[in-house]
Amino acid sequence: MTAFQRFTRRFHQYPLLLPHALMMFLCINNFDILRNLKESLLVTRLGAEIIPFVKFWVVVPAALLFLLIYSYLANRLDRRSLFIVTLVPFLIWIPLFAFVIYPNLDLLSLEYLAGLLEALLPDNLIFVAGLVQYWPLTLFFALAELWGTGVLCILFWTMVNDSYSNQSATDAYPILSLIGNMASLFSGPLMVYCVQRFTGSEGGNWQSSLVLISLLFSLCGLILLGIHEYCCRHQIKTAATGRLETTVTHLPFLQSIQYLIRSPYLGYIALIMLSYCVAINMVEVAWKSQLVEYYPDESGYSIVMGYMTFMLGLGCILCGLLNKKLLVCSWYSAAISVPIIMVITAVPFFLFTLLDDYSAMPFNLLLVAVLMGGISNVMSKSAKYTLFDSSKELAFVPLDSEQKYKGKAAIELVVSRLGKSGSAFFQQFLILALGSLSGGIPWLAGAFILAVVLWFFAVKQLSKHYLHVSTPDLLMK
Repeated sequence: MTAFQRFTRRFHQYPLLLPHALMMFLCINNFDILRNLKESLLVTRLGAEIIPFVKFWVVVPAALLFLLIYSYLANRLDRRSLFIVTLVPFLIWIPLFAFVIYPNLDLLSLEYLAGLLEALLPDNLIFVAGLVQYWPLTLFFALAELWGTGVLCILFWTMVNDSYSNQSATDAYPILSLIGNMASLFSGPLMVYCVQRFTGSEGGNWQSSLVLISLLFSLCGLILLGIHEYCCRHQIKTAATGRLETTVTHLPFLQSIQYLIRSPYLGYIALIMLSYCVAINMVEVAWKSQLVEYYPDESGYSIVMGYMTFMLGLGCILCGLLNKKLLVCSWYSAAISVPIIMVITAVPFFLFTLLDDYSAMPFNLLLVAVLMGGISNVMSKSAKYTLFDSSKELAFVPLDSEQKYKGKAAIELVVSRLGKSGSAFFQQFLILALGSLSGGIPWLAGAFILAVVLWFFAVKQLSKHYLHVSTPDLLMK
């Protein structure tokens, strides 16, 4: 049997694999759209230094509020209704922003209040007043962040984890991850087309590009709801998993967090998530501070991010092909490969930015830094979206429903936000102490190395626990 025949046989063996892959494709497509838009709208106005502040002071409270609402709804709605109620507000907000809010941004801006804040802030923090002045863009940034954690990581992956056993997940997840992450091959060129269609080479009508992108976002969301309904009906009809419940869980929010703390298994998953968030934020913010300097306008920044997204799709295909081979070897092989890839690509970037004497270099230093940082981000996130996500989700499969739903929600929202907010707080300190992020590159590099060391430790420990809890499931197969 050829490799292609073995690949296609999985779709007959697991009837929901193709619908799940299409759902992941649509989720990631919308994730890419929001990621590119949120940065193009806010970072080009206020600079990359604003990222730590908006993540710490806006995104973290928004994520905690989302978790409280999600926990409340999860105790009262069945899984089908929970998915719909969580997804629909995103499909309303994005077109509302494009059609109503953004065209009236100047009318909605709190310029007077921002002026008062500027008088109170030191010179190296004046840009923080922009978060208040452009509060619609700040809110858009926060809600865009929630799509990745709330919809993709929690809603989608929790539904998928309930549909497979440990052995079937080992077979299906690499294919699911490969097909789903190919969305970046589509969303990147789509972003470039939408921007260039109306802006051209002279700036043009950026708002028209935003409207077109928002309509495509909503269309993908509606298709996502349709496929989800099909999957729910299929599971009810076949009762394939035998684990369908009318409610998700019965633990209140605070008890869920305590349950997470008491579980060593979930604790190591949380430490892996925490380490990744810190490591990637150290590299990403340093790179974006250089990127926005080279591409300071909305349309130019969006086009570059579109091309980067396309390269990310190619990287995901490469890592996705590697994913299956590593998972066949062991869960540890797939999980440990991600921090290894990050070290190989990020360390040269940090070393280059730490060089002191640039006078003898016969090339554009800023452009080279942007390229090296881009390569590091593409490879790191390609490994994250394939190898990291597959191994992480596999770790949830052997757990009971309580651990999956509340433990996963706490890890994805609380722990990931803790990692991002902690790194953001550290970056804010560097900006206050040194005036900019560029002066704190040695500290960013040190934090990156520390996070990677903890990451290696957590993967090693979790692999022992995973082998223990997954053995009964494997024996039944």
